[in-house]
Amino acid sequence: MAFLKRDHVELLLGLGVLALGLGLLVFTFSHALAIAAAPGDFFRSQFPQNQSHTGPTASFRWDSTDFNATVQDTSRQGDAAISTLQWDFGDGIRVPGSTPGPHRYTNASVYQVSLIVTDTNGKESRAVAQVQIVPTQTRSGESVGDPTANLNLSFDLSGILQPVAITFLTFGMYVVLTMVGGAISRAGWNMIKPKPETIRVRLKPRDLTRAIEEDSAPMVRLPPPPA
Repeated sequence: MAFLKRDHVELLLGLGVLALGLGLLVFTFSHALAIAAAPGDFFRSQFPQNQSHTGPTASFRWDSTDFNATVQDTSRQGDAAISTLQWDFGDGIRVPGSTPGPHRYTNASVYQVSLIVTDTNGKESRAVAQVQIVPTQTRSGESVGDPTANLNLSFDLSGILQPVAITFLTFGMYVVLTMVGGAISRAGWNMIKPKPETIRVRLKPRDLTRAIEEDSAPMVRLPPPPA
């Protein structure tokens, strides 16, 4: 009776271990197949989504009369308010503020006037204009955006290496789970599969002596049959 109880307990334990291993395998393969069916969604979820903010757009209008020039800010803000404005009149003079007063040049020429605006998010925009200074004449015009303003892009490797590392670790985890699930399933099967029965035979000394004598008895050669 004790033998039967032990056998039943071992069978139940083996079934539990086998179920655990098979469940782990089903979980692993179902998730792996889900990723294989739509790998784009998985990889997109691993890459950080950049929260891009719209920056300001710098622009201004200029007017010149004789050697005097005036500028008027017409910049547009983006997602954040414009915090600073910096004017460069092209002759070495820089003035902050949104409405600087008239600027007087000493020589007649064409000067490149620029305006840099910065918002509270730290984003900048730059506009330039070729201001014509002609004695006794009036000129006016509009600025244009600086084509070289946003060419300095930062290259952050952490935003690339981290998702790649997460991807490799994820697939490595699936490989390990597959191996562990297979090992657990194999252990459970070994516990419940039928085992060969062992038959124990006990020989008495006299039986062993008789068997040895029978094995060592001389063989009697019979004469050949008559022709």
